[in-house]
Amino acid sequence: MRKMLIALAAVSFGCFLLLFGLLETTDNKVLKSELSQQGVLDLRDWDAASDQVVPLDGQWEFYWHQLLEPGGEPDSAANVIQVPGFWRNDMATRIDHARGAATYRLTIKLKPSDTVYGLRISNIRMASAIYVNGNQAGGSGKPALTQDEYQYENKPYNVFFPVQGDTAEILIHVANYENNQGGIPYRLYFGSAQGIHTLNTNTTLLNVSLIVSLLMLGCYQLSVFIIRREEKGPLYFGLSCVVIAWSYASTGDRLLIEYFNLPTEIYYKIQAISLYSSLIPMAMFIKTMCKGLIPRWLTKGIIYGMGLYSGVVLVTPFQWYSPFNLLFSFIQMAANIIIVGLLLYSFRQGRYGEFNRKSLGLFILALGCYLLGLIDYGLYLSSVVLDYKLGYYAILSFCFLASFIMSYQFSEAYKTIESMAAELQQADKQKDEFLLHTSHEFQTPLHGIINLSQAMLETEGELSENHLQNLAVIRDTSRKLSALVRDILDLDKIKRNELTVHPAEVDVRVTVSLVFDLLKHLITAKKIRLINRVPEDLPFVYADENRLRQIIHNLVGNAMKFTSAGTIAISAQVLENHVKIMVEDTGVGIAPSDWDTVFQLFEQAHSPNEYGGTGLGLFICRKLVQMMDGEIYIDWSEPERGTRIAFTLPLAAKDSCSAPASVRPPEKYPMDEPWGRTELPQGGTGKFTLLAVDDDSANLQVLARLFANEPYNVLWATNGLEALELLKSRSDIDLVLLDVMMPRMSGYEVCREIRRQFSLFELPVILLTVRHSPGDIAAGFKAGANDFMIKPFDALEVRARTETLLQLKQSVAAALKAEMDFLQSQIKPHFLFNALNAIITLCGTDGLRAEQLITHLSYYLRRCFEPRTDSFLLLQDELRLVEAYVEIEKARFEDRLTVLYEVDPGALLKRILPLTIQPLVENAIRHGVMKREEGGTIRLTIQLAGDRVHVEVWDNGVGIREEQLKNLWLSDNSSSERRGVGLANIQRRLKHFCGEELHVTSREGEWTKVQFCFRG
Repeated sequence: MRKMLIALAAVSFGCFLLLFGLLETTDNKVLKSELSQQGVLDLRDWDAASDQVVPLDGQWEFYWHQLLEPGGEPDSAANVIQVPGFWRNDMATRIDHARGAATYRLTIKLKPSDTVYGLRISNIRMASAIYVNGNQAGGSGKPALTQDEYQYENKPYNVFFPVQGDTAEILIHVANYENNQGGIPYRLYFGSAQGIHTLNTNTTLLNVSLIVSLLMLGCYQLSVFIIRREEKGPLYFGLSCVVIAWSYASTGDRLLIEYFNLPTEIYYKIQAISLYSSLIPMAMFIKTMCKGLIPRWLTKGIIYGMGLYSGVVLVTPFQWYSPFNLLFSFIQMAANIIIVGLLLYSFRQGRYGEFNRKSLGLFILALGCYLLGLIDYGLYLSSVVLDYKLGYYAILSFCFLASFIMSYQFSEAYKTIESMAAELQQADKQKDEFLLHTSHEFQTPLHGIINLSQAMLETEGELSENHLQNLAVIRDTSRKLSALVRDILDLDKIKRNELTVHPAEVDVRVTVSLVFDLLKHLITAKKIRLINRVPEDLPFVYADENRLRQIIHNLVGNAMKFTSAGTIAISAQVLENHVKIMVEDTGVGIAPSDWDTVFQLFEQAHSPNEYGGTGLGLFICRKLVQMMDGEIYIDWSEPERGTRIAFTLPLAAKDSCSAPASVRPPEKYPMDEPWGRTELPQGGTGKFTLLAVDDDSANLQVLARLFANEPYNVLWATNGLEALELLKSRSDIDLVLLDVMMPRMSGYEVCREIRRQFSLFELPVILLTVRHSPGDIAAGFKAGANDFMIKPFDALEVRARTETLLQLKQSVAAALKAEMDFLQSQIKPHFLFNALNAIITLCGTDGLRAEQLITHLSYYLRRCFEPRTDSFLLLQDELRLVEAYVEIEKARFEDRLTVLYEVDPGALLKRILPLTIQPLVENAIRHGVMKREEGGTIRLTIQLAGDRVHVEVWDNGVGIREEQLKNLWLSDNSSSERRGVGLANIQRRLKHFCGEELHVTSREGEWTKVQFCFRG
């Protein structure tokens, strides 16, 4: 435990050091310059090219109730005011109220430079406008001399400007008619544009690091509460961290309003509510942690007071509640001071509540850090201190200390639980030993009672009938108790892994008869018939006879216990190399939800108060059956109708079995014959087509029935070769359900063949197999499977996985179509401008040619904007688009461009993917022949060979370098000048829709040839 606490402390300290390092790394590079005097700041010795920024602290010229125009003359002499600071009660200005408007002016002397300068403004209350050398550089809100014309906003912002000459005059208009403090409360920073950007980045990173740390810590604590709802401490501490994070985001440098476009009124409500309501979860947290140390009236007063004020903030405008913000800030600090004082008093009095001395001391230290953070933050907001780095460290220290204390308490609780668990384990061991010794002691007198009662029953003529009946009851009750003792002893052997079996050839029918003979006396008071339906010619099983008798005894005993009237029948049948033995009753039945639990230790499907029992019988039966290479399960059960429990045992070897030579097959329940392939049901509306591949017709029948009521057409194949032939002849197959273990060609091989033709998204494949080791699963995915299903599978799961893959396929197809539609509709601006320029030029010289070009351009634009519902179009329509584009380009390049067409007329009515030939011709013109000063020739050849169309685009342009040609389709080869979006899109669509590829050959400096084929 000590090592764990040391490790926890080390991790917490490491996180603190990490954040500390982050704070130091992002510390702004601020130049320690002289303060401005009488409105003048001399920075001629400052290096403007550095990233250092200069705080514009000191004396500024101040003109109260004046908004000076740049270059204008003031109505009165200037006062000086200290910046940062408020104008209310300023010793120099002697202004005794906060509402009004004023002008701040500062003259900065600089070395002449072409540097672009900037200003960082984090808070000017409540509206401002900044002018530099007569030009307005930025602002927030609208300052005015009257409240009617004024608009408040007060967002942080940056301004950037050049300075001509050696002087920068900064004029700031400021107005405030809401807040009880007006002026410039925080520092203004001046520097180069790069320096201001760096300052802004560091400030943002600093605030985000604290906010994210608080949010993560809060979410972690809330997660702990979700897991352990009885612990309220993590809930209140997590809420405190989240609310404090929001408070930091909305105050100080105010990232919330700077980076999110919130309405000003909404932002100030968030700011006030998060700042003052943070005391509510904090008070609840302290109350939960310090039970008995803090008066209830104090926490209630804090909760109700801050909750009421938060409600007032929520429903009233900013100017109503803003005068009370300072008051409630003091109340918040006072409440924390009182709490810390009360805890210190309790600590000195030796009252620690649920803490020990050390943990209470750490908790007081944590609250002290929190109070220090509030005080430092309040001083920063009041412009008493210039930064709140101390507040950062204090709040972080509070969070880590509080987390450490709570973790320490959890570790102490865990230590207590471990100790209690060890004690319980020892008690359980002692209980088992006591039960074992007691059971052994029970066996000796029980055997004596059974043997003596049996001997007395065999005495003839000495006892009356009444005495004989009493002796029989004594014997049978003793046997029942002996069976219970045997179960207890077997349970102990199972725990010690000492239970053994001695299998041999056993006659099941004879064993059942013996058990029935032993138990028939117990049903005399019930209307139950015991029926032995085990066939006389049933082969012997290979099992331990005594253990088999014990299993049947327990199962029949259970059935008798839960059956008041009816029958208990035992039947058996041969299943391949096993015998299935079934014990069926007409009792109360078992709910399906309890089918698995009844075989667990001490578990019962019905109340033991009603039916009795210990919950040992079925558990021991399962262990014994498993040790004899069988399995036991509930074959059927319905409440109030009965139960059938079945178990299997292996058949004895034929040469050692003494069963009759000619054994008739056991009686079978009627079963439907397997369907032939032509009888498999076809599904629903046929929205999708599935291909099921399995060499077992029964499995195909199961799959066909499984999808019978779904909107699927189900095709099937009995081997891999047949499946591949179907995939070649049918193009409408959407998904393949593929068995792994098949003759001649395994499912893995079939999957690899499928992947040579189809991608993962074009044709999903689900492998079905009984082998599910990690190696088998890895081999399946390596072969190209999309998913893996283990036999026997659940029908709902198969349908759900199938539906998911089909939806994914649809989504990918839709994405490809959307990309094609985008490429179809996009127009290159420079092409459009050049085409229009060519038309304008021809209008004055060749009107007929200009008219033809307008027709071509109109067709080209119409095709680009035309929405398409079909993935294919006629080849002659694609050629019209090519001709329209070529004629426009010929008008631009005149004799430099020659385009030859060699088109087989029989191919014009073939169907082709849109935008396949035109982008190839465009690439040949732009990146091929037009790279030569003298131009060149492009030849488009389209030939028909059977049902295939061969397309070739050849040009005698600059060609493609060999290394570019080798890496033409690599995703990272975006720099290739001949690749482009068009080629990549054509290649992808040809593969997806036609199973074809582009073939590109070239000789650098001489020619390039692009070819592809498709079935029309």
